[in-house]
Amino acid sequence: MGLLGWPLLVATIVLALGCPVACAVLWGRVRGPAAWPARLSLILASQVTAIIAVGVVLNDHYEFFASWSDLAGDDGANAPIEQPGRAGGPPSVPHDFHPAADHTLEATFAGARSGIRSRVWVWLPPQYRLEPRRRFPVVELFTGFPGTPTAWFHAMRGPEQLTRDVEKGTAQPYILVAPTITVWPGHDTECVDVPRGPKVATWLTEDVRSVITADFRTLPGRDAWGTMGYSTGGYCAAKLPVQYPRLFRAGVSLAGYFTPSAPGLTRLPGENLPVVVRRRRPRVDLLLATSRQDPGTTAAIDGMVKATRPPTLVATYVVPRGGHNTGVWSTMLPRCFQWLTAELTHPR
Repeated sequence: MGLLGWPLLVATIVLALGCPVACAVLWGRVRGPAAWPARLSLILASQVTAIIAVGVVLNDHYEFFASWSDLAGDDGANAPIEQPGRAGGPPSVPHDFHPAADHTLEATFAGARSGIRSRVWVWLPPQYRLEPRRRFPVVELFTGFPGTPTAWFHAMRGPEQLTRDVEKGTAQPYILVAPTITVWPGHDTECVDVPRGPKVATWLTEDVRSVITADFRTLPGRDAWGTMGYSTGGYCAAKLPVQYPRLFRAGVSLAGYFTPSAPGLTRLPGENLPVVVRRRRPRVDLLLATSRQDPGTTAAIDGMVKATRPPTLVATYVVPRGGHNTGVWSTMLPRCFQWLTAELTHPR
């Protein structure tokens, strides 16, 4: 039984409802010296199953953890992490994309530059199959921490929303690429090339890009590539275009922040985005989106706006209500896809 999906969800809810019923039925029937220990056990079981059910419901909605091994912090598909150039480096692995859930393609491969071996999911728009000579722009999608890339295809409903927008004529079709950003289980690397650790930024830019362009009909050049992410992924979606303007044209940050916050990363040079955009002025466009009821992110956006000077351009999209969750961010996708359509090269 998987960690996501209705079987576990139903089972935990049934247990959470059944334990209090069993407690009420058995309370008066337990007698003798073992009565009170037994009754305390019934109360404890009712509380534990209720807590487990709430945790499973939240995880099923937000997809913090994708599997039992992911929950345990030991996801074999995301390891090992090896540095290139060292003895016993990662072997050359063919880019074997195969069908996965939610009409996506999935592959595990080793990055030639980063040495990271991890998983990537790709969603192809219907036009990709209907028009075999056409090439398409690409949007890389990033999640929060903890999280799993497949949240973009479940809780966020990214492809579903994009398909509707394309049908309405408000957005163009994209190849959606959701790479793993938590390549070091249990550690938030914030899409950074960690000193003496995994080169996550290199993995997400150089490595993922080289594989996607080799295996799919993508448009060439930076003007055909954008990013989008939420929470920690929002930081990644803003910082990668700023740091790699030769690779990305635009980025959308949903409730993101703009300075690293993970232990050991807060003082890394080049990771404080307001400072970077003020000094380097990269030729990229950013859409910074959030809710007014998510105060930490609104303050962060204000700081980025004040620091930005042309040719870097920043647009803001602030909705009046909503907390820090995928329910809010998914409703913002139509405007975000529409904005990207004006920024990126169209399929041709």
